[in-house]
Amino acid sequence: MCNFCQVSKNSTYISLIDRMTDQDIDRMGFSAAMAEQLPVIKDTCFASLKWPQKFYKPMFEARTAFAVPNNYFQNLLIDGNRTSVRFSHGSMRSIFFVGNQLMLLSKNVNFQDGREYFTSYVFCHFDNNEYQFSVTDEGISIQSNTTKSVKNLITNKIEKKTISFNFVGKSVINKIVTKDRVKTSAQFMNVYSRYGGFDSKAQSIDLEGYAITVPHISPHPYLLGLHDKLGFPSKRDIQEHVIDYFSQHVNK
Repeated sequence: MCNFCQVSKNSTYISLIDRMTDQDIDRMGFSAAMAEQLPVIKDTCFASLKWPQKFYKPMFEARTAFAVPNNYFQNLLIDGNRTSVRFSHGSMRSIFFVGNQLMLLSKNVNFQDGREYFTSYVFCHFDNNEYQFSVTDEGISIQSNTTKSVKNLITNKIEKKTISFNFVGKSVINKIVTKDRVKTSAQFMNVYSRYGGFDSKAQSIDLEGYAITVPHISPHPYLLGLHDKLGFPSKRDIQEHVIDYFSQHVNK
């Protein structure tokens, strides 16, 4: 068992997934109510397999370079329409493996009247012939443009949805910069100034203590928080081994 996969037996991780699933069930219930006000929700919440369902597998998020809150996740399209790329509490855009299948769990969370709801929720599996994987010296690419039969989690109807993505994980070696370096670099501060300034927009730096200057696949925060339990000395170290994980586990 590789270091990442050890997390499936970690009691803390299991508890975190259990809590997340319970929260999502509550969010989906409120999403159904909110769909009367925001009909688009009826088109963007679906699953291609039984839901709810728990998988205690290592999850990895597709993030943009620098990962500022209003440009945080890499693109995911549903029937040609782009889902939100913004960061918010509870949102994620994760991929992981269950046996020979690639899984996608993507959700965008908003709130009203003190309760959270989904503006999109995609929980889908992809067989070997439904996605492409490539690896080069520069990194990895995982992409799909697949029409699948899914269950609408708001209406409970069976529908067809086309799911499209091209998640890129560039090598992060020499592409990780510390928070202090970002603050003292005119080049990096200029990047953050486009999004309202460093102090209010450096979400990924607040979470991890560093910035990554290229599009990347990052361990989900649950994994980052358990890096030492998985044999990685630091959050930076676990991040630098993500490409190794995919190269070893993809069944292509």
